Amino acid sequence: MYAPPVAVSDPAQRPGDQPPPGDPLVALFEGGRHLHPRPGAVLFNEGDASNRVILVIAGRVKASSTTAEGLETVLGFRGASEVLGELSALDGESHVATVTVVEAVEALVVSATQFAAAIDDDPLVARSLLLRMASRLREADRRRAEFVALDVTGRVAQRLVELAEETGEPDPDGIHIGMPISQRELAGWVGASREAVNKSLSLLADQGLVTAARRRLVVRDLDALRCRAGG
Repeated sequence: MYAPPVAVSDPAQRPGDQPPPGDPLVALFEGGRHLHPRPGAVLFNEGDASNRVILVIAGRVKASSTTAEGLETVLGFRGASEVLGELSALDGESHVATVTVVEAVEALVVSATQFAAAIDDDPLVARSLLLRMASRLREADRRRAEFVALDVTGRVAQRLVELAEETGEPDPDGIHIGMPISQRELAGWVGASREAVNKSLSLLADQGLVTAARRRLVVRDLDALRCRAGG
């Protein structure tokens, strides 16, 4: 049996930042090496061979892929309790994304060999991993549906709603999105050009839904932004 996961104390964390207790997949990382990478650090490079798996305790990272033309596609942002590098550890293939720290991260790391052995040996660990993978597949399906159902402004609105709900902080004008994100990253996330995203942000600002400045986004009317996103 695995021991409970290590508790990491950080007064700056929001409630709920800690991974859920009792998760056998999280418990696998008990005794793992601690990592404290700062913003900008790269945890995995797209195309590199796998040699470790990481559990995020606190902070956020960005998963991205680069097209043949050199454009960045943002696959998503991951936070506390997320496991990174698990697919490559299972199949031995290279990483399909580059993972970059966007907020200071507290993490635990185990070897890919140790991770794969635990999946083979413990059905509870395997089930926990399958549930996480199913969640990501559902997320990917929702993203594909958005490209059919929503225009660029709708997709931008949807991402801002998610960021406000997940990283929002009280602000005199509404809800300040706590995670720093550039227009280039937002464009890579919604699958549009930076110019199109800039026009969408300007439109949403003109409608009184958001305030957008350099790496600072404030949602002024969350309910109305949800409506614009089709929610």
